[in-house]
Amino acid sequence: MNKPLKIALSLFSVLLATAALALPWYTSREASALIQAGAAQADDARWALRHVSHQAGWLSSSGSADVQLRSACAQDAAQEPMALHLTYHISHIPNHQGVNQFSWTLALAGPSSGRATALTGSGTVGYGGAVTTDMALPELRSSGSGPAVRLAPSQGQLHIDGNALALRWSVDAIQFKAGGSTLDLQGTHLHVAMEDLQGLTGSAELTVDTAHAASLSLQGLKLRNEVRQVAQRLNYQQKFSAQQMTWMDKTLTDVSLEGAMTGLHAKSVEALTDLWSENCGAAELAPQQSAVLGKAVRTLLASGFSVGIPTFRARNADASVDASLQLTLRPTTNGEPALAEQLESSGELLIKGAMLTPDQVQLALQSGYAQEVPGGLKAGYRYAAGALTISGQPRDASLVPLVLTRFDQVLNEALSPRRRNPVPLIEEAATAP
Repeated sequence: MNKPLKIALSLFSVLLATAALALPWYTSREASALIQAGAAQADDARWALRHVSHQAGWLSSSGSADVQLRSACAQDAAQEPMALHLTYHISHIPNHQGVNQFSWTLALAGPSSGRATALTGSGTVGYGGAVTTDMALPELRSSGSGPAVRLAPSQGQLHIDGNALALRWSVDAIQFKAGGSTLDLQGTHLHVAMEDLQGLTGSAELTVDTAHAASLSLQGLKLRNEVRQVAQRLNYQQKFSAQQMTWMDKTLTDVSLEGAMTGLHAKSVEALTDLWSENCGAAELAPQQSAVLGKAVRTLLASGFSVGIPTFRARNADASVDASLQLTLRPTTNGEPALAEQLESSGELLIKGAMLTPDQVQLALQSGYAQEVPGGLKAGYRYAAGALTISGQPRDASLVPLVLTRFDQVLNEALSPRRRNPVPLIEEAATAP
């Protein structure tokens, strides 16, 4: 090996060793700065660290603190914050998983605190800054005069990467007892995937293998909420489904109920969400807040959106029912809501099998509101531009525009600003969903 190459390798080794020694020092400083920032939070902040005891080290750090959580509602300002006691240990020695490894324990602060009911976890900080931690809870039982709750030992994982969050949690058994009634849940799993914590877009899904109560039994239960943003519009979907549902000795299979709101003006929804969060509701709004509320609702309605039940479905051994319902507000051209001109609606109902008796079938056919189809009955309606049809037949709908026009007048009066100072318009012009 020639001399220049030996020198180069020696210098590289020195630089590599220096970096390896400097990285723990740097991550230790970063951890200390994070703890100090939490301790510097104001007393009325949503969260703060108090009674901090932090022992910083080159290769590891450890400490404890009380985590204070306070409601953002102005009306709750006088209430004492919730306090949790945190203990932690951080290793600053990097490995293949990341720059830091840590373990922690979180329990209620005060005399009742202790590891018996503590949330514990361990995780890593990746080289890109993502934080991942496994978590576990022991069995929990409620105490007191209220409903009795028992949760079997549970575990989960939390992953935070920038503005995205993923949470998984599983518990084998949950039991609620109240007023002589008992609800047992077996195999409960929660999965939250937030794509944008600020915009609150993402999904949350709760699944339960089996649920049993006095007269109700469910298998394969799933509840799912999802919010997505497309361009400047928000789409919200909520779905309930069950593989089997038994109620009062009646069994249904393939049960599904889906609700949806699509094409919502994103900036108006954001303004309403911020206002609701700041004020914890719509009561006792300040004049400026009332004006913002009125402008947001006006823009939301004028921009148009759809709301409805895209799917309702249920089956049993010899019958089935399928239904859907849709309400749509078309966008206006002048930026002002006019429900009498905007509203369109449609719906459909299909019943097959032995769900209806022969007499009920005949009565539905004679009324003209239903049509016979192979194996059952079908009914539907459509309303648009003041015209109504039911099962393909035109019907009188002259009262509908009159009622909507009157509602428009009441709505316009309720949303009109009551002060002279103008409120900045919410950005983004109304466009069709």
